[in-house]
Amino acid sequence: MAPAKGRPLSPVANAANSLGKLADHLRTARRKKDLSREQLARQLGCSLATIQRAEGGKAIPSRETVQGYVRVCLIDHAEAEKLWNKAVIHRHGRTARTYTQAPGPELVRTADELGAALARIWEQNGRPSTREMERRADNRYTETRAPLSRSTAERISRRKSLPGSEKTLRAYLIACEVPEARFPMWIRAWARIQVRRQRARDRARRAAMREIQKQAPAAKSRMRQAGLIPLDKFRGPVAPWSARHITCGTVSRYRFRSVLEGTAHCPVCNELLPPVRTTEDLSGP
Repeated sequence: MAPAKGRPLSPVANAANSLGKLADHLRTARRKKDLSREQLARQLGCSLATIQRAEGGKAIPSRETVQGYVRVCLIDHAEAEKLWNKAVIHRHGRTARTYTQAPGPELVRTADELGAALARIWEQNGRPSTREMERRADNRYTETRAPLSRSTAERISRRKSLPGSEKTLRAYLIACEVPEARFPMWIRAWARIQVRRQRARDRARRAAMREIQKQAPAAKSRMRQAGLIPLDKFRGPVAPWSARHITCGTVSRYRFRSVLEGTAHCPVCNELLPPVRTTEDLSGP
């Protein structure tokens, strides 16, 4: 083993609890690889202070730092992950291991379930900051062409919205360090929700059109009361509706709601049309 450089190492703090055990595990792994703290810091691309904190037992190293030890010092990934999770729980209390209840991506069927599942992988990843998530996604941007802004990461991880595109979903999965082998099942889950959302929008649109068709005869009657002859189909109270003004004979486009409220006028002769507003007419879509 190489001789120690600089100041001698202080004993690991909190050696009896999970924080100390993680720190001791990392320090032992580094020593077995015959690396000084400075050498390891250079290989990980971090500061010496980061290594000192990781091996000090007083603070929880980032998950990325622990994974750097796994990569450089060739320690068991599962064991390091287990120790890190225990340290997080010890530091933050039991609430740190309380995860959002959610099905796996292969079982997701609703938008709420997908939102919960995406929040859960963020929690399982140690709740990284939005700054860290943005950095992780940016590091893979040349491969994915999928940026992830901090605001987007915030909205998805807090269940305020879902990824707006498959690229954004990929960026979020990268930011939460989900293994790429699991990407396809997440993409399929997201695609299922998009199909369901589109079907729901289509059903709502068809229902609205049926309601408009029911109102069409009454709407045409009201237009005639206002001195207008409709020339095409009624498409709703705010859609422009071609009609001939009986007084001057010109054809213009009017909004039915404006006609009902008495605010419509002929753009040619400038005549203000008489109001024909009724409660029943304004109750439609």
